Amino acid sequence: LGGVYKRQGSGRYNITINGMGIGWWSGNTYRNQISILFDGIPMNNQITNDGQWNSSQIPILSMIHGVNVIYGPGNPKDRWYDSLGGTINFVPLQPTAKENAKANLSFGSYGSKTASFSLNTGDFYGWSTVLAGGYTSADSFYQGPSNWPQHSWSVYMKTAHPFSNGMLTFGFYYEKSDATHSLTVPVTPIAGYTVNGYGKPGQLLSQQTSGYYYVPSSDLWYKDDIVDSYILYSQQIFNLGEGWTLKNTPWYRHAYRLHQAYFNYGATTFNPEAAEHYAPTSNSFGDRLGVNLHSHYNDINLGGWLSYQQYNTNEDLWNPLLGTSQDNPYVYNNVEFNTLFSNLYAQDTIKLLDDHLRITPGLALAGFYTSMSDLINPESKSLYLTETPGAKTNFTRLEPSLGINYKFLKNFSVYANYSETYQNETDLAYGAYLQKIEINPADIPVTKAVDYETGIRFHDKSTNIGINYYHDYLTNLLNGVSGSITQFNASGYNLGNAIYQGVNIYAKWRPIWQLYVYGSANVQHSYYTQDYNNSGTSFNGMRLAGIPHYSFNVSVSYKFRMPYGVLEPVLTDQYSGGQTLYNNVAGGPTNQTINAYNIVNLSASYKTFALNHIIPGVKETDFNFGVYNLLNRKYESDIYLATGGYNPQEEPSLFAYAGAPLQVFGGLTVKF
Repeated sequence: LGGVYKRQGSGRYNITINGMGIGWWSGNTYRNQISILFDGIPMNNQITNDGQWNSSQIPILSMIHGVNVIYGPGNPKDRWYDSLGGTINFVPLQPTAKENAKANLSFGSYGSKTASFSLNTGDFYGWSTVLAGGYTSADSFYQGPSNWPQHSWSVYMKTAHPFSNGMLTFGFYYEKSDATHSLTVPVTPIAGYTVNGYGKPGQLLSQQTSGYYYVPSSDLWYKDDIVDSYILYSQQIFNLGEGWTLKNTPWYRHAYRLHQAYFNYGATTFNPEAAEHYAPTSNSFGDRLGVNLHSHYNDINLGGWLSYQQYNTNEDLWNPLLGTSQDNPYVYNNVEFNTLFSNLYAQDTIKLLDDHLRITPGLALAGFYTSMSDLINPESKSLYLTETPGAKTNFTRLEPSLGINYKFLKNFSVYANYSETYQNETDLAYGAYLQKIEINPADIPVTKAVDYETGIRFHDKSTNIGINYYHDYLTNLLNGVSGSITQFNASGYNLGNAIYQGVNIYAKWRPIWQLYVYGSANVQHSYYTQDYNNSGTSFNGMRLAGIPHYSFNVSVSYKFRMPYGVLEPVLTDQYSGGQTLYNNVAGGPTNQTINAYNIVNLSASYKTFALNHIIPGVKETDFNFGVYNLLNRKYESDIYLATGGYNPQEEPSLFAYAGAPLQVFGGLTVKF
């Protein structure tokens, strides 16, 4: 999709929509700007600056039926507490009236293997149920003494009971992932960095000297990252008559993370925080209630949602070489956040000129209550990490919006949208993990986004083309300052203002049933209008880091009739233009552009009915094969300026994660 970009790094990835992101990326501290949903249920942690959503929480894509993407905040009825940049809804398989089943098995490079299934009962005494699950595992493509394994599994169930004037559903989703990660390595040699540890004899460690994909042993740099969560939810839909429908969605979500890390890299006494045990836990529940009227002249939506979360974030840091341990750490942290977010909305889509003109005014009342408490252990002799003893905030803001869509010709339409939305700041703004900075609660603001969009679309039976211009002005945009690659917690943060602006273009073309061509492109210039670091250095006018200045994606597929089936090869070309380099030490962007790359992928699927009469119950068999990074291009999936944290006189250098080399995957899907 145009403007949607995925950044990979050490088994995790970050998703951006028009430059605003969600997920993990070490150089992108403004990364909590997209709401992620599973079957319409929010998955985002409401307050944390670290790990608001992890890509590993959706490990089995075969259980996902489709992905719905909303660019920008969207209309009030579709908005959540982190929807400044957009909303992504992972829609799982749904219960069906007829029974069916599916089994998947795939293997690939670096020990990759995945097995998954889905089973749909069809109508059974008025209830229809779908059950799906899967397991996936792989080693890393990084070279060196360690394999860096990772594995994940998930299970999902949903049952639905339709009745005369509505439907009742219950859903459950569980996922768990366990992945080991290396740290980034120097791009060029740095004095003291060797493959055997800092200051140890041996070959210098860098992409140039020890190998592009080489990373040190896990005995030197190691991080085990466990993500564990589940969701329980229900939906009640009632047809109230005369065009009115009521929908109620309550949910409960539990999430647990565990980081167990050792980053000392052979250093002895310089870093007292060389090992980490970090185990945050959150419990949240909420309810979304809405009524809508669908009529000839109006589509009216009224409703609201309420979401409460209790979040405990605790951490122990130590260095066994200095006599400290997890039970007796050098420094520890234990903070509890209670957040209550709410939203009341009203919107009306007015249909005029025989439905050729649609005008949608909307208004929402957003509420954000946050309370932070320090849970200090009075018997501990260790240092306590958070300087701020506690903080409370309570914000209420109006969010107006207006959308216009005009179909001026049979196949052409133009549109324009305007909205104002707000977002609560993350825990970093409340002082969590800031050891030397005490926060005054009166100084904690909310982030505001003013969004403008306009575009034109063309659509007929074979062609779909769209051009979109967007302009988002964000104020009080939080940007943490890290410093070094071994620094676990931010030393401070900036609150800046920024403009995200650019153009998206997409085109879909299917002139005949065999041929399909898709292309998309994004060009953007996103920059700070005002931003300063803790030392007063200005980043005003500088581009935001980590956002491709331009990118495009082209995909071509063609279906061939073969004996007993259809063969469809797909060729994809993905280009990411240069990005502004981020400086972890300064806590802001640089004027350096870096890391443009082009990736070509080739895949093919063969759907056949040849096994239908051989294996009882089989209705279709699909064989899949793919070669990713076909040209074996070397590129950085993540790169930034930092220090290693092992020498106080060290100057900032480039550290990076190498992107994946050529990989081959093959799979089999059998449908029953």
